[in-house]
Amino acid sequence: MGKEEMDAFAINEVVSALTKIENLTLERNVSVAHLTRFQAGGNADILVHPHTSESAIELIRVVQKSRLPLTVIGCATNILVSDRGIRGVTCRLFPGLGGLRRDGNSLFCQAGVSLSDVAAFAARHSLGGVEFAGGIPGSVGGAIFMNAGAFGGSMSDVVHRTTFIDGDGCLREVVGEEHDFGYRHSLFVGLEGSVILETELRLEFADLPFIYDKMAENAYRRYKSQPLDAYSAGSAFRRPEGYFAGKLISDAGMKGYRRGNAGVSSKHAGFIVNHGGATAEEIVQIFRDVRTAVYDMEGVILMPEVRLVGEWDDDPFAFES
Repeated sequence: MGKEEMDAFAINEVVSALTKIENLTLERNVSVAHLTRFQAGGNADILVHPHTSESAIELIRVVQKSRLPLTVIGCATNILVSDRGIRGVTCRLFPGLGGLRRDGNSLFCQAGVSLSDVAAFAARHSLGGVEFAGGIPGSVGGAIFMNAGAFGGSMSDVVHRTTFIDGDGCLREVVGEEHDFGYRHSLFVGLEGSVILETELRLEFADLPFIYDKMAENAYRRYKSQPLDAYSAGSAFRRPEGYFAGKLISDAGMKGYRRGNAGVSSKHAGFIVNHGGATAEEIVQIFRDVRTAVYDMEGVILMPEVRLVGEWDDDPFAFES
């Protein structure tokens, strides 16, 4: 049996097992570009949508026992999918795992719930601390993974306990400092094969007008400074120590730069955008051009904040000075 036949056999075996799981939707050879904020990329071999935590746990264990790769996405706001697509199984937690409940000043959020929904839910119950998340276009799972933050707040300020399934298929949890939060970092970055399922946020009661005023102020700041109507994955680069990525890119003359159907936003240089119809490779090329221009000007190597997903040649974000 050749490699292609073996791969097809493995896929059919996994599909057969997955179709037996209740509360699970499965699609084969389906485009995922429209699911991402970049609106680019190829097809997923198998795309599954779990609708309960139990079905998510079961599907993850099925795939982990196979030799197929597993890719987990949420709102797909900070990823770029390869034009070649995603091999193996792609598990999309949004919107199926979108449960959200309150107990006192704690919110229990499933990994697929959007940050905007969390912020709005908290506000309705006079709970403050997540106003910063109101305009971040992502899911709770992804936000914990990368310790998302804005306007002086971050997930590390509010996350108390997280339940996840590890690379061996075991259900585990971490509490407090065990999350190992840092700038755009958490414990989960180094836990290969782990999948976040739910988290508990500890918030504080606050006056409702104060919460809504803060959310409105943050929303206005985003509207004035960010290309919210463009196809982008948010901030393209991490903040280099001692600098601001957007200013470096502007100073290097790359604000508004365009090559093909992709380019740098003319509203905020920290955003790389798809002007319409761009391939993933075109978008990656903009990342390369921007990094080269900034390095040539200042000697600073910008590190992408966007996560590459799917089948790529080597590492397209590798940088050689």
